[in-house]
Amino acid sequence: DQAQYNQMHMLSNKSSAQNVKTAEELGMQPAKINTPASLTGAQASWTLRVQVGANQDEAIAVNIFSTNVANLFGGEGVQAAPAQEEGAQQEGVQPAPAQGGISSPINVTTAIDANASLTKIEDAIRMVTDQRANLGAFQNRLESVKASTDY
Repeated sequence: DQAQYNQMHMLSNKSSAQNVKTAEELGMQPAKINTPASLTGAQASWTLRVQVGANQDEAIAVNIFSTNVANLFGGEGVQAAPAQEEGAQQEGVQPAPAQGGISSPINVTTAIDANASLTKIEDAIRMVTDQRANLGAFQNRLESVKASTDY
């Protein structure tokens, strides 16, 4: 079988070992993303680029965005209440509930705030859905490259 011969010849060919260099030999360090500690201080987005061919421009890439609350809601948080004159009452305005020091982009104390919060949540879900679609398309491209190189 030709495919088996090619695979065995490639694995036993000593010249291939001379042409293959490790990441350390090339002065590159692979990113470790398998532990939460490695993500401390991570950027809000980064690009994963995978070389899929022999030439420099034969690569596929995908942008990966952080999907934590801070990045999904774009730095929004509890707004400080406007300063009032002492003893003055503002009609229809209630003080913001205590959040225990954690700022939250979601506020459901009034119907208007709840509707605005729903819009923010829908936007965040859309961002996560778009990210999943992009990652799925990237996976499909990787599988296509792998299938086209199998012989």
